[in-house]
Amino acid sequence: MEQQKSTSAVWVYTAVFIVLAVITAVEVFLSMPGTNVAREVLTPLFIVLSLGKASLVAAFYMHLRGDSRFYAIVFLLPVLLLLVFTLLATVS
Repeated sequence: MEQQKSTSAVWVYTAVFIVLAVITAVEVFLSMPGTNVAREVLTPLFIVLSLGKASLVAAFYMHLRGDSRFYAIVFLLPVLLLLVFTLLATVS
């Protein structure tokens, strides 16, 4: 039973690693000079991709996924506040 549990954990971490690698590859591709994507689109897209990667790392590699919801709130609240304040500063 323990062997099966550790094997499934390895697959989960491997899948998360592959997703992180794909997101990073997309970021590198979009940052190349030859891509014809407007800067107004790239900046928010990079922010969203970076937040997604940070969330995956925190949830799986820092083991926040199995911890109390309080720790998730403590982790996510500053990120949400930063997004709200950035949006308010952009609109003004």
